[in-house]
Amino acid sequence: MKTGKVNPAALPVAIIGAQGMLGRELVAVLQSQGLPVCTLDLPEFDLTDHDHVVRRLKGITPRYVINAAAYTDVDGCEENAPIAYAINAEAVGVLAQTCRDIGAALVHYSTDYVFDGADPAGYAENAVPNPLSVYGKSKLEGERLLRQSSCRYLLIRTSWLFGPGRRDNVVEKIITRAKRDGKLKLVNDRWGKPTYAADLATKTVALMVAGDDEEGIHHLTNDTPTTGITWYEFGKEIMKLLGLDTELEACSSAEFPQKAMRPVHSLLVNTKELPLRSWREALADYLREVHPGQ
Repeated sequence: MKTGKVNPAALPVAIIGAQGMLGRELVAVLQSQGLPVCTLDLPEFDLTDHDHVVRRLKGITPRYVINAAAYTDVDGCEENAPIAYAINAEAVGVLAQTCRDIGAALVHYSTDYVFDGADPAGYAENAVPNPLSVYGKSKLEGERLLRQSSCRYLLIRTSWLFGPGRRDNVVEKIITRAKRDGKLKLVNDRWGKPTYAADLATKTVALMVAGDDEEGIHHLTNDTPTTGITWYEFGKEIMKLLGLDTELEACSSAEFPQKAMRPVHSLLVNTKELPLRSWREALADYLREVHPGQ
């Protein structure tokens, strides 16, 4: 995604959602490589205020815009569809058009939930999406607006994201329930692939500076068996690494009804490059950082 012969180290990068779980990691990676960063986030920067978004980005004139912001409350999207589409779709279209107009490249993140999860073999970058939920549908609409904008872009789909900076990420939710209740039921009939935010950020920046050949859709998760792992298996590894003796029980999705339908086989298949490191190794690093000495 380089522009001509400009030195990538001299190109400003605007990060939207810079205070979020992934945004913080992106800032750290970019700064470690000496790339100038402009951080944008609520309340000063509101993606739904389209006029402000356009003025702000034109004022910054970045060469790269990274959109790490989204409405990710899957069940909340069912109850607040207009908000989901405003943030996950309409705002993406505005970003893409603005990036096209100012000659910037847009890096945007999407989700495994754009697929229906019916295929146990998973979904490669060119698979046909078929989302089941408002969240998945709104993210797919954002993808569509991005791709039809004619701007240069990286569209990165990921899944089961965890990392420091948010105490409500999937790992922390499991740990909180385990410590509070002393026993834990976790779903054992839905499969997916975890992704460590620090690893995703590092790979994102590598793709950005690799050149125009890397533009397009990429599926990025930590290396996981082709069949994926279940939430039960994920929780079991967390308990083992933390040395917790929580009673862990496998259960079915039917025992935990939710407003939004989830894909059963939520498996992103990466066909373009080597996967990120092992999910077990990434999870161990995360727990050492966030729960040291435990």
